[in-house]
Amino acid sequence: MEILCFFAGIVFVYSQSFYSLFIAFLALFFRRGWQTLVWFIIAASWAYAHQLWSADENMPPVAVIQQAVIQGTITSIPTISDTRTQFEFAVNQLDGKVARADALIACYNHCPVFKAGQSWQLQVKLKKPENLGNPGSFDYKSSLIARHISWSGYLKGSKQHLLMEASANSSLSVLREQLAGSLQNNLISRETLGIIQALTLGVTTNISKSQWELFRRTGTTHLMVISGSHIALVAGLAYWIMLRLWSLSSRLCLYRPAFQAAAIAGLIVAIGYSLLAGFAIPAQRSLIACIILFARYFLNHRYTGWQAWRYALLIILIIEPHAVLMAGFYLSFLAVAILFSVSQRIQGGHFKMMIVLQFACLFGLMPFTLYWFSYGAVNGLFANLIAIPLVGYVIVPLSLIVLFLSQFITFPFMYVPVDLCIKWLMMYLNWIDRFEMVNFNVPLTSIVSVFALTLGMTVLVFLPLKTLRVPALLLIITASLPASLKIRPNHARIDILDVGQGLAIVVKTANHTLIYDTGMKFYQGSDMGQLAIIPYLATIGVKKIDKIIISHPDLDHRGGLASLEHKYPIGELLVDNVDFYHRGLNCHNYPQWQWDGIGFRFLAIKQIFHDKNNSSCVLQISNQYGRVLLTGDIEKLAENYLITRYKQNLSSDVLIVAHHGSKTSSTKAFIQQVAPRYAVISAGFDNRYHFPHPKTMATLIQHNSEIFNTITCGMVTIILNDNAPGRPSCYQPISR
Repeated sequence: MEILCFFAGIVFVYSQSFYSLFIAFLALFFRRGWQTLVWFIIAASWAYAHQLWSADENMPPVAVIQQAVIQGTITSIPTISDTRTQFEFAVNQLDGKVARADALIACYNHCPVFKAGQSWQLQVKLKKPENLGNPGSFDYKSSLIARHISWSGYLKGSKQHLLMEASANSSLSVLREQLAGSLQNNLISRETLGIIQALTLGVTTNISKSQWELFRRTGTTHLMVISGSHIALVAGLAYWIMLRLWSLSSRLCLYRPAFQAAAIAGLIVAIGYSLLAGFAIPAQRSLIACIILFARYFLNHRYTGWQAWRYALLIILIIEPHAVLMAGFYLSFLAVAILFSVSQRIQGGHFKMMIVLQFACLFGLMPFTLYWFSYGAVNGLFANLIAIPLVGYVIVPLSLIVLFLSQFITFPFMYVPVDLCIKWLMMYLNWIDRFEMVNFNVPLTSIVSVFALTLGMTVLVFLPLKTLRVPALLLIITASLPASLKIRPNHARIDILDVGQGLAIVVKTANHTLIYDTGMKFYQGSDMGQLAIIPYLATIGVKKIDKIIISHPDLDHRGGLASLEHKYPIGELLVDNVDFYHRGLNCHNYPQWQWDGIGFRFLAIKQIFHDKNNSSCVLQISNQYGRVLLTGDIEKLAENYLITRYKQNLSSDVLIVAHHGSKTSSTKAFIQQVAPRYAVISAGFDNRYHFPHPKTMATLIQHNSEIFNTITCGMVTIILNDNAPGRPSCYQPISR
């Protein structure tokens, strides 16, 4: 309990969540003594001290540094793709002054050849990482903080990029990169190369996006990163081999018992493999457990598996408190805890135990995988029955042998065994992937639901009392029910999502869903459909989209369309220019309609303009409580046209400001005609266009419009009902 209180104290500092206090109160409830609170306070103090120790030094107190010349060292193996090069960079100088910070740097065009351990002078733009302010969005900021990264940025220009010093041979990252390069220089397929590099060195550059998707859908992602199970298997294999060899010599056994020699061999292999893996959290946990368990051969004390688990937890939290921000930290320790708990309570043959343990791990971790990844691979039960022994006992040892031999010889046939095994594995996973329909694709959006589901499952398995079965089942069913946003008839909810520089709006009525614009598509390949819209729709339980409207073809308005069409069944696609998309219906010829008492109509622009902005689909949503006007990227010409044609019908309580607040839009005449009480601007923080423009802001203020901006609000929500009708609200106020 003291160690759990230590864990809770660190979680409290990093998450500011009062759920962590529950563990301390639980300790007092069971009368564990006030020393448990002392452990909680010590942990909180250590976490604060660690934060101070790892904090930036002499970095400016701003959110964005538009241009800077930094010097420092590349501290990670650069990740290189077709579109970018990305690496971690330890800054030691900023514009000629001594500074200290860790940054994630990207390069997109004409990139130099970057190597781990090199010292560079770079001209960059830097910014503090921020999350998208929408429910369900990935916690990008915490993922960087967990790696001590406080800035992200990209190379700007090329004049100041200068290699200061070649790689230092003593660096672990340099060694790992060199070993990865030695594999890459051999004639080997990229599929095989990527998996060998991942399983031996933790380098995943050559694993394609489609492969990662296959591993995700089959629940085998954990096998493609060097986890604690890999290190334990390799250490156990080394122990068994040394035990057999040492036992063959009576003289060696008289000098030192065989089990001690075997323990030393297993420990050496575990340390070496952990270092090759980059010493990540799962590797640390497994290595510490190996040290504790192997120590029993040299000490009088006998450590149990649970003691090794607890001490590994404590030591990792002391070494790296930031680990509590990583999903892998929890999954790693929870998986081992589940295996220990189940194996102590269920007896049987090897095959039976393997199935039972796989089943226990799959469903024991399911609440957490649904919470973090919104996905649960039920077919992983069958995938892992073959994949775990094949990877652990065959592919990993063969990959390590190939890595060792590749440093001395170049012999293509030495790759044949591991290449065949990897191809067999991929064939099997592709076959398992055919049963993807059995997987769970429902997110758990609340940590309370995770705890409730876990508690219910724990009671059923470990406290099988008849009186507790019904409450436990009810708890599981209640916690498992998918999230669903309930809208009453004649009411509507309009969410202007935080999608950076772009526009994406979700409109919900009692029984229908409409998407107006889909945000940006990025040069790297991702888009706001994947990053913002789909995660949000999952949190409110949307299963289909009745209509998607793309106001005009700019990439920051249509970027996520393909992702949404791939994910959801779409009723209708409405666009301003059917010829551009080769599908859909023209919004300017589309009749008005009603859903659940909510009226929708396009304010059609029949005049032909010579730019796409002024041909945007303009949509007005209304009910008895108010009107909301969605204007795309229209500018002065289209605004004048709307004033002339629609006159007083333009009047709306809420205006989604055109063109992200550009000075070419929101003319005084248009704002006067619309007369919005509230104005909502969707723009990206520090966007290169400097939207919203001060002129537009002044016009809105002059007409007494209250302004809401996704830059400072995150997602902006408008509710058309009888409670403060139409007044927008911020999801997550952000202080820049």
